[in-house]
Amino acid sequence: MNSKSGNFQVESEAGQTDALADALHALSTVSVVSRGQDLFQQGDEGDSIYLLKSGSLEISSLSDDGRKLTLNVLKSGDIFGEIALFDGGRRSATVTALEDSNLLQVGRQRLLAEFSDNPDLALELLGLLIRRVRWISMQLENHAFHPLEVRLARRLLFLAGQVSDRNGRISVSQSALADHVGATREAVSKKLAEWKNLGIVEVGRGNLTILDHKALSDIASFDQL
Repeated sequence: MNSKSGNFQVESEAGQTDALADALHALSTVSVVSRGQDLFQQGDEGDSIYLLKSGSLEISSLSDDGRKLTLNVLKSGDIFGEIALFDGGRRSATVTALEDSNLLQVGRQRLLAEFSDNPDLALELLGLLIRRVRWISMQLENHAFHPLEVRLARRLLFLAGQVSDRNGRISVSQSALADHVGATREAVSKKLAEWKNLGIVEVGRGNLTILDHKALSDIASFDQL
C-alpha cells in the first residue's frame, strides 16, 4: 500500500499461485451457495478450504456485543478458509454469499494427506497464510490509526477493484459500507453526501460510483500522525 499523496495504491490480499489453484482443483468437490446464504459462520468447525469459482462472498466478524465488521469481499479465483484448516480450530469469521456462488471445496483430511506426497503444496499454502496475515495486519492498522474519511476512501477504492460492474458502479448499501469501516450508517451517509457535493462520487440507491478517482486516492493517501 503506497501512502504517498496522490499515489495511493489499493492492496488486496490476493497472492495465491496458479500451482496452488491447480492442486486444489484436482482434490476438490463442487459446492454451491445461494445469495444471502452463509457458507459457514464464525465459530463453526474449520474442516475445509475453498476456491471461489464464480460469484462474490463477504467475510465478516461479530464482536462480543454483536457489532458487525466486514473484513473483505472475495471474487472469482480467491482461496480462503486456510487458517482454521491448519490448526483445526474454529472459523474466525462468517462467509456470506453476496450473489449465487460456485466453489471448489477440499476437506481438511484429504488436504493433509496430500501434503505427504506433495510437500510443495504445503509450502504454497503456508505462503498464502503469511500473505493473508500481513494483509489483515494492515487492515487492523487502518482501523486503529486513520479517521473515517481515510478508511472509507480506501475501502471504496478496494471495492471498486473487487466488485464494481463494467460501468464502475459498486453495488453496496450505506449500511454495508458502515460495516466495512466500523462506523455508523449516519456517519458514512454524511461523508458520502460531502463527497457527492464535491463531485467525487455519485450515490445511488444501494450503489455508488467513483467519479474522481484521483481525489478519492488523495484522501486515501492521508497519514494520520
